[in-house]
Amino acid sequence: MKSLFTLLLFCSFQSIGQKIYLPHEVEKSAEPAGGSSYFNQFINANLQIPFKSSVKGLNSRVFVKGIVEPDGTMTNVEIIRGTDPLCNQEALRVVKLFRAWKPALVKGEAVRQSVSYPIAFKAAARSSYDSTSNSITEHFDSKYAPTTDLKKAEYRSTLPLDEKGYVANDVRYEQKQGNKWKPIGTAAFAKNNVWFKSDYLGEGIDSIQAYSISARDKNMASHAAEAVFQPNGSLLDYIEYNADNKASLHKKYDLKGMVREMTLFSDSLKTEIKWYDNGQIKTVKETLLAKQTDNEQVAYINAWEKDGTQTVKDGDGYWKTTEKTYDGRLLTEQGRVISGAKNDKWTGKLADSTLFYEETYELGVLQKGISYQDGQQIEYTKAQISPQFKGGINEFYRFLGRNIVYPTDAARRGVAGRVQLSFVVCEDGSLCEYKVEKSAGFGLDEEALRVVKKMNGSWEPGILRGKPVRVRYNVPINFQVQ
Repeated sequence: MKSLFTLLLFCSFQSIGQKIYLPHEVEKSAEPAGGSSYFNQFINANLQIPFKSSVKGLNSRVFVKGIVEPDGTMTNVEIIRGTDPLCNQEALRVVKLFRAWKPALVKGEAVRQSVSYPIAFKAAARSSYDSTSNSITEHFDSKYAPTTDLKKAEYRSTLPLDEKGYVANDVRYEQKQGNKWKPIGTAAFAKNNVWFKSDYLGEGIDSIQAYSISARDKNMASHAAEAVFQPNGSLLDYIEYNADNKASLHKKYDLKGMVREMTLFSDSLKTEIKWYDNGQIKTVKETLLAKQTDNEQVAYINAWEKDGTQTVKDGDGYWKTTEKTYDGRLLTEQGRVISGAKNDKWTGKLADSTLFYEETYELGVLQKGISYQDGQQIEYTKAQISPQFKGGINEFYRFLGRNIVYPTDAARRGVAGRVQLSFVVCEDGSLCEYKVEKSAGFGLDEEALRVVKKMNGSWEPGILRGKPVRVRYNVPINFQVQ
């Protein structure tokens, strides 16, 4: 009888512990560790709206239900009200990725609680989509401005797509001549097997086999979103480009398909957001995109610990992050920020707690730094120095003026434009990895590349904490008809 009573008592306590509470039954409801607004930001960053569901326009919500457990995980995730199967599946995927919950409390104890959230799917109708050819055709007037009036259309582009909405073949450009369209150019589609390197592949994994897709012209300017996929089709890297062929959005994923880093680009600002592997937001930084400068203008906006504790809010607090250095080592950097700027003492330590650098700042201005590298102490007053053309920026422009030869075809047509180039200045000052970031056409790109390659040997390398490093350098080259 005593054994039976003990068993019944155990079962009774177990059933109480397993009770699933509703929001109105608890003292404090379960919630995302960083707050609902940042949970929504996580969902929006990760949500991949199914292409087939979106082509005719989409404005719907999928309601997802789950149980937040006492340990902050979510179980029993299910759809309680859905739309089409593809959206339902995607809603489940993104909610399951997020594992940073604060459990509900009853009498100060963490308990199980049922929660539900709506996941919004919104997409504008794609009037330029042709379901027969599974492609998007856009029209442009004589000044290359987009137009939906086919009577004004002088040019058109055709972007072939796969079933998920990614580029699937050459991007074609045509010009109207009479009642016919004449081909004038293409951006070649490429699907390549690659060894993909990332900081988000897991501990001890430097690279994995993957495949990439792109559509670039002969000057390597991108004409469609580019992506890198795992063999199973899950995204690893995704970049969108604007009308000027400049990156506007860049997402980096881990092997679970979670966005770990997202960068948004505007004309003057770069906003970088990072997340922990449980979905908790980690940091928000802003960088002013000015001309080449030695003083990188970075604003440290917000930072959180993995449990959702905010350590920097609106630019004030204590910043601590661990990232990989340019040579692959883990470096933990920490210090105080005021009004978004570094202040007082900052340190950088390697994974084995070895001190890598000590720096003192005054409202973002470095006063003094000491780095500890290769058994040496190197003092500096600039944490980083951009690569320099020997003789300075004025000599750089004089070099361009002396060496640029205006392409005959462009001069005859009266074509002017700006070519945006980038290249890497190596540790010894040599140049490599040339790329046309923004094309101008009519032979201007080729001439700009020719002249830049002629600069090889005329550069001083970039310096990071007293040591030469590889730096990608961006330069605009203007062509004007005299």
